[in-house]
Formats: sequence, C-alpha cells, structure tokens
Amino acid sequence: MNKLGRKLSISISIAVIVIFSISIFLTQYFLPNYYLHKTKEKVEDVSDKIEGMDKATFIDSIESIENKYGITIVYEPIHSNVDELNETIRNQLAKKRITLNKFWITKEALQRLEKGNTVNKLYDQGKLKSSFLASFMQKEDILVLVGVSIAHFSDTANIVNEFNLYMLGFSVIIIVMLVWLMSTKITTPLKELKDVSKDISNLKFETVHIKTNDEIEELADSINVMSDKLNKAHLNLKQKNENLKIVTSDLTHELKTPLSLIKAYCVGIKDGLDDGTYIDTIIKQTDNMSNVIEDLLNFSKIERDEIERIPINLFELVHKCLLKHKIEIETKEIKVRIYNSHLQQLFVLADEEKIEMVFNNLISNAIKYTEDDRIDIEFEDFENEIVFKIRNGTNIQQTEMIDQIWEPFYVLEESRNKKTSGTGLGLAIVHSILNRHLFNHGVSILNNQIQFYICFQKNPFNH
Repeated sequence: MNKLGRKLSISISIAVIVIFSISIFLTQYFLPNYYLHKTKEKVEDVSDKIEGMDKATFIDSIESIENKYGITIVYEPIHSNVDELNETIRNQLAKKRITLNKFWITKEALQRLEKGNTVNKLYDQGKLKSSFLASFMQKEDILVLVGVSIAHFSDTANIVNEFNLYMLGFSVIIIVMLVWLMSTKITTPLKELKDVSKDISNLKFETVHIKTNDEIEELADSINVMSDKLNKAHLNLKQKNENLKIVTSDLTHELKTPLSLIKAYCVGIKDGLDDGTYIDTIIKQTDNMSNVIEDLLNFSKIERDEIERIPINLFELVHKCLLKHKIEIETKEIKVRIYNSHLQQLFVLADEEKIEMVFNNLISNAIKYTEDDRIDIEFEDFENEIVFKIRNGTNIQQTEMIDQIWEPFYVLEESRNKKTSGTGLGLAIVHSILNRHLFNHGVSILNNQIQFYICFQKNPFNH
C-alpha cells in the first residue's frame, strides 16, 4: 500500500476504534442505568394517569393500559393482614405470568400509601437475573400495583459488546480495503503529477492527461497550462540569449571596424602619410560609432519608456517624415507614390514621438535599399483599423528568413554594404515600439518588392 493509503488506513482505523471503544464503555457502564431510568419514567407516567382516574374508569381501562405501555397492573382491597395481602397480589401477578421469588409489601409502605404517597420499589430476583420495578398507590379502598419486569442488562451488555468487537474487526478490514482502493485511485494521478512536476523542474516541459472529474483534474489542467507557458517563456528566453550573443557579436563588429580604421588613419597621420582625406575618414568613422551608440541608447530607452497615447493623424505624420527626407529623395531621384491619398482623416491613439520614429526608420530603409528608385506608400481604412503599407524594389529572395529582419543587427544581404547599411538597429526599434503598442505588423517579399505593413487600431473617439 502507498504512503497515503497507509496514513488514511491508520487514521480512519484509529477513529473507528475510538468510536467503538466509547460505544462499548457507554454500553457497559451507562446504558443499564439509562434503561432503568427510562423504565421508571414509563412506570411513573402510567401511575400519574391512573391517579387521575376514578376507581370504575381505572378498573375498566386496566387491559388497554397494559397493552399500550407493556406493563402489568394488579389491584387488591386493602386489609390489615399484610401476609394475606402480599400472597393475594403475588397470586394475581402469577396469573399474569409474573413469577417473583422476592416480593413483599411492608407495613411502613402501607402507612405511606394511606398518607397519599406513591411508593416505588425495585425487587431483585437473584438467580432469575431479572428485577421487578413496582409502583404502589392507594385509590380509595384498593391497593394498585403498576410494575414491569427488567432483565439484568449486564449480560445483554456483554453480548452487545462482544458483537461490537466483531463489528470492529470487520469494519477495520473493510476500511483498509476501501482506503486502499480509494488511495490508489487518488495517488495514481498524483504520482503522474509528481513525475511531470519533476520533469518541469528539470526543464522538460511535459504535460499530463488526467480525467477524474474532480479537483485533481483541475490541478492537472493548471499544471499543463503552467508547463506550456513555462515552455514558451523558456524558449523565448533561450532565443533572447541567442539574440543577445548575436547582438554582442554584431555590436563588437560594428564598433571594432571603425575603431581599427581610426587607429590606422591616426598612425598614418603620425607617420606623415595623410593625403588630406585621413581626417575626413576619422570623422566619418567616429560618426558611425556615434550613430551605433545613439541607436543603442534609443533602443534601450524605448524598452523602458511608458507609452503615452494621444490622438494622432497618420496621414499628416507620414507627410511630416517624408519632408525630413525630401533632399535625399530628390538627390537619389526616387519616386514616392501615395495610394488612397484622399484618406486624410486617419486618427489613431498612439505615442506620436515613437510612431514618428517608426515612420522615419521605414522611410529611411526604403530610401537606402530601393532597387527600382521607387517607394509606394498605401493607406487602407477599415471599420476598426487603419493599415499602413510601404513597399520598395529589392533583389532579396530569402523569404524563409524574412521574420528575422526585426532582430538587432540582422541584414538579409549576404554581406553588408557599408555605403548603404546603417547600424542594423532601426527595424529592431520599429519592432519594439509596435509590440509595446500591441499593433499587428509584418514584412513580406513578393514580385521583387519588400513590403512592411502596420495595423493601427482606430481612435474610438474620432470615428
């Protein structure tokens, strides 16, 4: 038997033994007195009823009273000869099948009856192992006896207690069997829960299938939910750790390269090899390092800053960002086309500064990487949301890895083109801002074009 079964068996068996022990003790020492007390009450109750009757009514009601209460009633005219009176009453009792070895009414008892008192007496019959409880009263000129035979309860109590002992043994056996069955039914799923909990503690996020239709099944469901969530959190943490390693490696690369160049050109200047371009190169590399550090600070700041949502007009915000890049767009002769430009009242609740950063990064990326000198911007107005899309030409075909574009320092090209690529943190910043706003977003490559989309929830107060 399992541990729980043993504990339950011992606990319940002790409880049953204690209950039976109390029952045996009460039966042996208190039940006889209680039985005698209840019998006296019955006899006294009948005596009270008889006292309230007249003589004729009493004599007519003797048989019905005897049948109703299971007692014996006899009566006899009172006379001075006590011996004859006792003999007559004993004979009347014998006619009613009440045989007494010891029975006697004393003169003192008769005197008390003359005064209107009731006399109660218990006659122990010795070897007959019984007693006779008698209540005497005087009604006019007759002596009335109300009595009942009482078997000695000690023998009965011994028999009852012996039976209780057998019942105790039988009950303990039944309890052990039932507890074993019940505990097995309980502990089997609990063992499964223990095993799966142990697996979870060892980072093996298993689930368990238990159908008991009770709290154990609810506990199993809760553990399964916990296991799934911990598994997702663990995988997410592992992915973040991997990303952190990649970020650290890429950050080292981003900073080490310009530092090496700065050092090399400084040595060239020291050796007098400067052809007039070394200082410009050093300044450019310093600016690259500064941009990386600034983007890292922005990326860290965005993760900490609270989102302050206010109503903003997406159409106006996009035009504001395009104006910032106007010179660069005109210099590179890039054509920008805005579809559905008539939708100018596009209000959403968002943090204006951070959404402006999103548009700036997406437009800047499109300007840097467009392969067909064209950028398409489109707005779609739906019932509950506004969808923003920006597309530009590309020669990238790596569609299976496209979702990794949101990771810090990740690029889709096989090699970085330092003339066009930035810090590699722009899209990571975009991804973080949109996630914190809970805006659905994504990227896809189709027909030699890369498209970014964002689904903004409409401002409910500006429909």
